[in-house]
Order: sequence, then C-alpha cells, then structure tokens
Amino acid sequence: MAESCSVFPFLVQSEFDSACKDLVDRCTSAQNITWSIRLLTKPDGTGLRITKCVDVPSLETPALEESLEESLEDEDPVCRVLAPKGRSSHSRQPPGLQIDYDILLSPTYQVPVLYFGLRWDNGPLGLDQVYQYVVPERYRQELKSVGVMGGISMGYHPGSGAPAFFVHPCNTADAMANLADAQSVTPGSYLLIWLGLVGHCVNLHVPREVFV
Repeated sequence: MAESCSVFPFLVQSEFDSACKDLVDRCTSAQNITWSIRLLTKPDGTGLRITKCVDVPSLETPALEESLEESLEDEDPVCRVLAPKGRSSHSRQPPGLQIDYDILLSPTYQVPVLYFGLRWDNGPLGLDQVYQYVVPERYRQELKSVGVMGGISMGYHPGSGAPAFFVHPCNTADAMANLADAQSVTPGSYLLIWLGLVGHCVNLHVPREVFV
C-alpha cells in the first residue's frame, strides 16, 4: 500500500515524480483515452505533458484576427507573442483546437502547476480565446475574479522559457486541504484529486477509465 503524502497539502519532488509516473501507467493501461500523455524529464525532476484536441465552432478568419487584435491592444507584450500571424484573410479555419498542458511542481508553492498553450491552424491564440474555447462557461467569472491577475495568468514556462498560460497555484494547498484527508492521500491520489480540481476549469477532465 502506498504511503500518504509526507507534507500534505503540499508535495515534495520525489512524491510528485512518483505521482506523474503512476498517472502515465494508468493512462497507458486504460482504453479509449482521448489524451496523449508523456513524462517530461527535467534536471530537477519529472513533469507531465498532456495533449488533447477540442472541437470549437467554426469561425471566419477575419473575425478571429479582429478579435485577437482588439484583445491584445492593451495587454503585456508577452501576450502579443501568442497572437497568430500570417493568416489569409479569405480562408476559413477547421473547427479544431489543440491544447498542450504541462504539469510541473512549483518549488515555491510546493504544489503542481498547470501550464498550457493553444494552437489553432498551427498558430497560438490569446487570453480571450482561452476563456472562449477552453474555460467552461460556469467557471469563467470565478477564474476572472481570483486575485488581481485572475485565476489564469500569463508567464514564462519554467522549462522552455516560452510565454504560456497557467492556473495560478496560490490557493491550491488550501483547496486540497479542504477536499481531502491528509492520512488517506497518497501522491498518486493527490495528483488525481488535483486534476479534478484544476483541470475542470480548463477543459482537462480525468477520464473515468483512469480510475479503473
């Protein structure tokens, strides 16, 4: 039987590494998983990359470009890096969106952090599109009202250094403590509970097959 987390509601790196490997094993053994998942090997430990595709309503490219230009006018220059370039003004885009989620352990907060990026027609999208296509409607106001920056923030990916969105981890430990009993949470179950807590907000749902 796996031991409970040593510093719940936090995780140490070795426990997080074990939880990541456990989730990959669960997904590999399960059937009909719509994710692709793999381990990310870093000098200071392990992380996860989950990739999925999301169907979104078809949009005319000019409307998308106009929306992006307006939403990025007042944003930080980092956000502008995420705006798509070089699109034809006469083409239409297929209703498909790829999302890459990276799960890493924060050395500061000692909890997992979810970083993610969006790609539509081989180009990344901005924050407005995150709330439109990724965040379910019932979570939008809640995420926007968390802190000054909102629940979803912009920053630099700690592994690649590239601009990325992330779900801010400042409230994660408190939320985990309210949801689970310290004596019964193993590193593997911690990660599953955390994914249920954070993932639902950004369209990353744990498949039922993973729990079998």
